[in-house]
Amino acid sequence: MDTALNINGDIALSELGKPYRISGKDEIQQQLYILLSAKKGGFIYDRELGSDIFTVDLSALNCLSEIEAKARQALTDFPTAEIVGVSIDNGTISLSIELDNELYEIELRI
Repeated sequence: MDTALNINGDIALSELGKPYRISGKDEIQQQLYILLSAKKGGFIYDRELGSDIFTVDLSALNCLSEIEAKARQALTDFPTAEIVGVSIDNGTISLSIELDNELYEIELRI
């Protein structure tokens, strides 16, 4: 079980003002999002947390394969995670990740 975070990284609160708890698929979705959206080296307590996806030159011909490689590096905490799709559309990188027979869709604004 984990504490839910909103898109700004703040703790999500229930209607009663208490931290909202998540588990199962929602918890894994949040963990994947954090690992992929955090800029590697930016978290003071764990400089290895995050990804280098935002360093990819999106105009390069091989940018999708580079994004996939950087996503795989970021997901080392999930060794069975498989990236099954990568796309870029209107300033958003979309990643489809299969993990434990579940599909997770992660979108990163660039």
